[in-house]
Amino acid sequence: MPLVALALAGFTHGAALAGSAPYRISVNGMVCSFCAQGIEKRLKSVAGIESVRIDLSKGMVEVTARSGASLDPATLKQAVRDAGYDVRRIDAPAAAGAAGAAKPNN
Repeated sequence: MPLVALALAGFTHGAALAGSAPYRISVNGMVCSFCAQGIEKRLKSVAGIESVRIDLSKGMVEVTARSGASLDPATLKQAVRDAGYDVRRIDAPAAAGAAGAAKPNN
């Protein structure tokens, strides 16, 4: 199995990898494919999102911005909350700067 396929083997939804680093969102209560579909739908409605990948076994969502777009962690958190789930943590890509590097659920 190619290295890229091994790295993404647990991700069940979403588009192919984009060029930029993803935001990683730890979601509380996401346990089934129905949960994942609802979260994916909400996140894909946010402007600037290139792809959404979900790993149910880890309760993790990866969101990648389109080239040239920036994403606001508060907007991502609200989209997940609008889907009916709680965000435990958002880890922004290193390029987003030190202020956005880790956003706990407040």
